[in-house]
Amino acid sequence: MTSKLILSWCLLATSLTILLTTSFSAHADSNFAGYLKSFAVAQDGINTTALSTQETYQSQNSVRLMWEKFGKAVWQIHYEISPVLLSRRQPVDSPTFSVVGDSYRLTDLQTSLSGMSQKNQVYQNLDRFNIQWQFSRGDLTIGRQAISFGSARIINPTDIFLPFNLQTFNQEYRMGVDAIRFQAPIGELGEFDFGLVIGEDGKAENSAAFLQLKGNVRGKDLQFTFTRFAEQTLVGAGIQTALGDFGFWLEHANVNGDFNYWRTSVGLDYAFTENSFAMIEYHHNGAGSDEPEEYLALLTTLPFQRGGIFMLGEDYLMPSFTLQLSPLWALTTQAIYNLGDDSAFISLSAEYNVMGDLYMDFGFYHFLGDELTVVAPGIPLLRSEYGTNPDTIYASLRFYF
Repeated sequence: MTSKLILSWCLLATSLTILLTTSFSAHADSNFAGYLKSFAVAQDGINTTALSTQETYQSQNSVRLMWEKFGKAVWQIHYEISPVLLSRRQPVDSPTFSVVGDSYRLTDLQTSLSGMSQKNQVYQNLDRFNIQWQFSRGDLTIGRQAISFGSARIINPTDIFLPFNLQTFNQEYRMGVDAIRFQAPIGELGEFDFGLVIGEDGKAENSAAFLQLKGNVRGKDLQFTFTRFAEQTLVGAGIQTALGDFGFWLEHANVNGDFNYWRTSVGLDYAFTENSFAMIEYHHNGAGSDEPEEYLALLTTLPFQRGGIFMLGEDYLMPSFTLQLSPLWALTTQAIYNLGDDSAFISLSAEYNVMGDLYMDFGFYHFLGDELTVVAPGIPLLRSEYGTNPDTIYASLRFYF
């Protein structure tokens, strides 16, 4: 085990000691909080003509430390360290764990504290590091912060700043980007939101600028978005409202530049009882393809590298259902169905509140579709988006302090 790995485990042990022995509040005008999460994961093996792997077992662990200082200016710092242990090396990165890249960050800490060739890894993420000044007419925030757009529930076409893959376990905190941002209220429910997002080395092709307007007109939440990124221009709009007893949303984005495409999400939700809730969303991804053999080539294109897109197909149907079994138990099932290649990602998850700030989660991922094949020696061919993914089961513990 390398000295960096030993140091990382020492940091983890120190964090656990703080977590278990203190409820830290250094000053009345500051706040310290965080969480400890551990996911035990088992993935089925893959056995196709192009790829063969055995069962894989993982331990995904994260300690997040969060500090805020209040005064004339508000400081915010979040740091997360994540040891990930594997029973064997995997041929590709697992989409269940999100590794921070250099997208929309001017510079960053070294992502891995371990050698990249090692089976087990310790990742670190300085996820928030910003200062905010609060003026009478709005708030100015400079530094690493979370930025998200959209009206849709599952896939947001107007959102390009590091959205999560739907298979990622830990999605509680959106990854921070380096930005200068000004937000000002418009009336009681509206907002003017403008900013510059600074990417690697401050280069224009790695950076972005955005303008977002939000408002409420006759009970309808409206959103307009303009974003300039990687020499592409995104213009989008969204609405959230009620249609009788149903909730309704629609979000659309047009992107023009070197790559021209459009994306749309539209959906409905409905509460059957106080304890049962369902929703369904349709998504069109104009940057994707309805031909599975084109999927691998798409991953290197600008929309997937800089445009916040991770779904490979064109058209998707995504239903979900949540049942609150008791005040302590909640059960959720969701399906992501690719209408073009007839593949699907189905998830079933349960959450249990053990006590206070301690939670347990259980989940199962099941994948359907045609499997990867080989068209010539060394040339793989995807026949569907989800067909080759291994079934996955996990259990987790989450503690907040």
